[in-house]
Amino acid sequence: MMRTPDGHTRLIGIVGDPTGHIKGFTEYATALAARGANAAYIPFHVAPADFPAFVAGLRGLRNLAGLVATIPHKLAAFQAGEPDATARLAGSANMLRPTPTGWQAGNVDGPGFVLAARAAGMSISSARVQLLGAGGAGRAVAMAVAGERPAALAIHDSDAPRAENLARAVTEAFPDLATRVALEESSLLVNASPVGMGSDTRLPCPAGLVPGAGGAVYDIVNRADTPLVVLARQNGALADHGYSMMAAEIPLILDWMLGP
Repeated sequence: MMRTPDGHTRLIGIVGDPTGHIKGFTEYATALAARGANAAYIPFHVAPADFPAFVAGLRGLRNLAGLVATIPHKLAAFQAGEPDATARLAGSANMLRPTPTGWQAGNVDGPGFVLAARAAGMSISSARVQLLGAGGAGRAVAMAVAGERPAALAIHDSDAPRAENLARAVTEAFPDLATRVALEESSLLVNASPVGMGSDTRLPCPAGLVPGAGGAVYDIVNRADTPLVVLARQNGALADHGYSMMAAEIPLILDWMLGP
């Protein structure tokens, strides 16, 4: 049974810009109710320029359990807190929780992606992976993919220096993995860019690079009919999207903010 907020309710905020595309409010409410937790999950629409002041101002909010950071705040969230091991490896954060002296930053985008891909029947180890997007989510997904020991990892971003920086970071952490900045054919294509979000009808890569039968596509955009997912399924590829990744992350986020 879902609780009515009261004077003891703890707040979990999801911070983004924009926030209209954000989903999962029913899923969070259901998960909180299942735990018997007196907590509420609410959106905060914050522009990038206002993020540091926003986070600083929340330090006085005594009933704040934590913040979930989404586009475009994952790199700023990393800079705002002391990163734990997952955030440090990714170089980005999708969670912040208050500490007596400031904030701790964490990241479950990588583990969430791996859990969702496995549940969808996608094999990462031995795959030739093409990652699209080297932003906050892309960094976390890249490190998680590398940890699964694929045959190769190619990274592409419209911001070439950002892709190069991520490729260097992956190589430093996983020197035995063949990692390069490229846009090429793959057996597992992962879109970690915002292309396809909302009403966006673009593909994040040329149509000829979308795998067909025997291949797999995962689009982290939380929308069942992204152009990429639709085309992948038409090609006969195994395809899934960001809803399953969000669902995999919810218990990880709640454990991190509220305790197991």
